[in-house]
Amino acid sequence: MKKIICIGECSLNVVLGADGKPLGSMVGGRVINAAVLLAAKGFEVLVASESGTDPVGDIVTDFIKSSGTDVRSLDRFTEGTTTLNVFTPDKDGAYVVTRYENYPEECFDIIWPRIDEGDIVLFGGFYSIDGRVHPRLMRLLEYAAERKAVLVYLPGFAALREPRITRVMPAILENLELADMVVTRNEDLRLIFGVEDSRGCYDDHINFYCRSLVNINEAEHRIDYYSGTEISSCDIVSASCSSMMWNAGVLAGIVASLAEQNLTADSLDAVSDTVRAKILAAAAGSAAFVAGSFSQHWQTMA
Repeated sequence: MKKIICIGECSLNVVLGADGKPLGSMVGGRVINAAVLLAAKGFEVLVASESGTDPVGDIVTDFIKSSGTDVRSLDRFTEGTTTLNVFTPDKDGAYVVTRYENYPEECFDIIWPRIDEGDIVLFGGFYSIDGRVHPRLMRLLEYAAERKAVLVYLPGFAALREPRITRVMPAILENLELADMVVTRNEDLRLIFGVEDSRGCYDDHINFYCRSLVNINEAEHRIDYYSGTEISSCDIVSASCSSMMWNAGVLAGIVASLAEQNLTADSLDAVSDTVRAKILAAAAGSAAFVAGSFSQHWQTMA
């Protein structure tokens, strides 16, 4: 079985009620939570990221380790603190995120993981385009591409991290150029490319860089897989739990199917109807599992 290397931000999300009392906490980030779900399914998973040696960093790291995920490439920095996202409800009940971030100047100072042909590298979010991380991350991704790993890229991130998309678009395009598969949500298409039609976005913005696009349409409860002129679609259950966890479930299903079918970077350039159907079915099944496994009070979290 091939290894799965997951690269994304380690953080902790804390949700407060209207009275200011905490409702609960959970480790943040779709990539990290997808890593934990995959490790729990028995895949060999490694996280390449960073967290502080502070108590919050201990919580995040222990959560990752508890699933059996390899943390040898998780740097524990001593200067700075692990990122904390606090969710508080406004007067209309919608959650507002306040982010507490204190990274050291020396960033992404990780031990590079061993990457072999056919291994899967899942990366994305703002972490992959952050100006302090991106140059070092690019060197690792270029090495992974040279080793013929399968690179799966999530370009989406919270708009509050960078309201001016033009500032980070060069980094997004660099990531797209390396990717063998891109996984988006409709909100990502609007934020990054200013469009809502996934077919048009694929034709105009993605296909030039990457042939395989899987788009998650939460509003219509559907996943679409674009490959050249071909498209396959699959219905999915609605996100009845944390949107972040539900999306992590979709990702875990996609990556698990890539590993189980032993797909390569070359084979993703021209996938058959059967392969696309298997990937979508795995994504839908994993989303349904997550939706049935996590409590309702996380449903408003991003």
